[in-house]
Amino acid sequence: MANYSTASGFTDLVGSMVVTNNNVDSYTSDTLGTGTVQNLGGTGLRFNVTFTAVNRRYNINATANAGGTGYSGNANNNGPEADQETWSATASTGASEDSAADTGYGSGEDTGTKKAAI
Repeated sequence: MANYSTASGFTDLVGSMVVTNNNVDSYTSDTLGTGTVQNLGGTGLRFNVTFTAVNRRYNINATANAGGTGYSGNANNNGPEADQETWSATASTGASEDSAADTGYGSGEDTGTKKAAI
């Protein structure tokens, strides 16, 4: 499972997503919230995403970049004009919520007496 920041000419698709083995597990728009994803299979990323606030389905087709740190492709808004825009995803980095638990800081394991260095 990998986290990605997404960008597109469609502002509805700017946000983030989680991907496992070229399947999108979740997609969140910065403006519309959580979307409903339908993976379409095939090579690369092929999926539809819908949001309750808008009455349209976005179709995204993208391939992994050579460095393996993201995807690039296009998105179609399936609107009356069937507009198409660029779409990309860049791998996000950062500590997960679980990583802080491994340090023992602030946990029940951190009960020893501390002395300041003199």
